[in-house]
Amino acid sequence: MRARRYRQAILGSLAVAIGFAAIGAAPSRAASAKPEPASTSSAAASAPFARVYLALRGCTSCSHCQTTIRQMTKGSAKGGETRVNGDQVEVLYAKPRVVPLRNVIRSLADNRLHDLSLVDVLFEASGVIGAGADGALTFTLGETGQVFPMSLAGHLKSPPSGRPVRVVALVEGWRKKGELTLVAREVGSGV
Repeated sequence: MRARRYRQAILGSLAVAIGFAAIGAAPSRAASAKPEPASTSSAAASAPFARVYLALRGCTSCSHCQTTIRQMTKGSAKGGETRVNGDQVEVLYAKPRVVPLRNVIRSLADNRLHDLSLVDVLFEASGVIGAGADGALTFTLGETGQVFPMSLAGHLKSPPSGRPVRVVALVEGWRKKGELTLVAREVGSGV
């Protein structure tokens, strides 16, 4: 129960960071809540290409740990701007590029710092939701063609295929060596 409350608190703090209150809702509340749009067209126009949010637990307050966290993440971000803010790390990609999501996650998930662990990962980007060859949902990042398997949170419906969208998704599968999967929490207009 304590771990669940901590996870909800982390997701809530990440929601504030990106301005989407519904992300921090517990799955049972999120399924019954009315979804807010992920962005308006003016916000989408000024939004960065992609963002990765990594929620941490443990020592993030001392300058040594903050510097090490920033260096580990920056080294794997391949051109993404890294910011450490308390118990979360944000990697911002201002312009279109392939996002090395697994590498960014691994840099913190496999860290050797004392009392530091990765709790959750959120991914925000613009692209298109469509069906893969096997009929399963996929998310294709705009302008790069990078594809991720995707599912939608219970309260979301799939937008028309080919329509640009802005997605905020929980990243799953990073604790294992398998494929990363995005679980969309918010889907809004991408134009």
